[in-house]
Amino acid sequence: MSKNFKILYTILGFMILARIFGMLSIPLTDTTEARYAHTALIMAMSGDWITPYYDLDIPFWGKPPFSFWMEAFSINIFGINDFSARFPALIFTLMSMRLIYIYVKRFHSKESALWAILIYFSFLLTYALSGAILTDPYLTFATTLSMISFVMLLQKQESYWGYLFFIGLAIGILAKGPLAIVLAGGSIFFWIVFDFKTRFMKLGMLPWFSGITLMLIISIPWYILAELKTPGFLDYFIIGEHYKRFVDSGWSGDLYGVAHKKFHGMIWLMWILSTLPWVFLVFSSIIKHIKKKPNLFSTLKQNSIISYFIMWSIFTMTFFTLSGNVLWTYNLPALPALAILIALLLEKSSFTVKLFSKNIAYGLILFIPLLLFIANIYIIAKPDAINSDKFLIQHYQNINTTKAKIYYIAERPFSAQYYSWDEAILVSSNDTMKRKSLKIDYTTFEKQLNASQANAYIVVGNGNIENFKTHFKYKLIEKFQNKNRTLFQVQ
Repeated sequence: MSKNFKILYTILGFMILARIFGMLSIPLTDTTEARYAHTALIMAMSGDWITPYYDLDIPFWGKPPFSFWMEAFSINIFGINDFSARFPALIFTLMSMRLIYIYVKRFHSKESALWAILIYFSFLLTYALSGAILTDPYLTFATTLSMISFVMLLQKQESYWGYLFFIGLAIGILAKGPLAIVLAGGSIFFWIVFDFKTRFMKLGMLPWFSGITLMLIISIPWYILAELKTPGFLDYFIIGEHYKRFVDSGWSGDLYGVAHKKFHGMIWLMWILSTLPWVFLVFSSIIKHIKKKPNLFSTLKQNSIISYFIMWSIFTMTFFTLSGNVLWTYNLPALPALAILIALLLEKSSFTVKLFSKNIAYGLILFIPLLLFIANIYIIAKPDAINSDKFLIQHYQNINTTKAKIYYIAERPFSAQYYSWDEAILVSSNDTMKRKSLKIDYTTFEKQLNASQANAYIVVGNGNIENFKTHFKYKLIEKFQNKNRTLFQVQ
């Protein structure tokens, strides 16, 4: 093995270990990570693998179950901790990297393939989400499987790639919904547009009848079972999440939070952030290409494979340009193609041969992992730097020798539900679905604190402590405080 390969493999190993370190040491953050982890926890504890739940009695219609299946399975194996619910995201990120590696190695070189996966892994968005509890790594694996499968067929590879194309779509439908078909199909459609007569015929390589049948067999049964089990799911998920959320930036029908209202085109600014630190090389290459070959349309028509990866790398952002309801995580499915393009650019320009340029490339790859590693160390030293009730719940569990219950007044974060194994009790007579600040019903709560629960524990928001003490008749002893809430023991 050459010295350069050893360096590249060492860097990859460090990046993976550093990410695992963060997954092990950083508490689940409210609201998103802890919310999805809690949904997976309910699935693991209840054995209900059909309907994901937002709370014990509230079905979660916002996402299909694939990511929750993976996370619940991991929780069953590794238990309730920071790592278990995050681990599947890392596995699926590595699987996406494996697909990138297979393609680039087969048609270019092993070294370029290593550069491609290192570039992909070192994007800020990829590295951050590789150890986060979100649906995007699973959708990205699905679309990457479909897109790599199609380009394999374009270059006359094994016929089984045609079936893998539809399997990728099926996984995407179970991970995020019809969006998977839109992202893969839209990328291919716009690739065809630049040379319609020639490229349209390439669609005939796909096993359409048997492939679509396979896709439907894998994905549709869950949708039928979910609608039968909780009627109204399909209307909310298909119409609400895939139409109203897209066209209405302030969509008020969201049952589980608030719409992410942004101005149209914001997705491109998010893309710049997502692709750090490589975005500057991308802009530099685009400028150089335009100077040499101003006719971009001609380039996209003449080079079929490069055109394919360009369309794949920009379609996601182009699609979400029309939406004012976006998150930066939406960019992830486009990044595998961008990583391949950058790797091929470096190969073509002999970038990796020059010692100085090679060192710059190593620095770019390590920039984000080192930055996040330092951030992890900071959070370990200052646990209040992030929004999580992990340490509060752990303190309660350590001092609770009498199996006393723990009550959250007015608001209960998802991290409390996850780390307490769903034993944290919310005290409120109001609707808590959107986790807003609520009016406290003290009388009802005090009735719950009978003699057998005299040593109960109560968690109160720091801004509401004095008000709570004024109305509450029992003596409170402070046991733990974080930046948002305080744990009291009732006596």
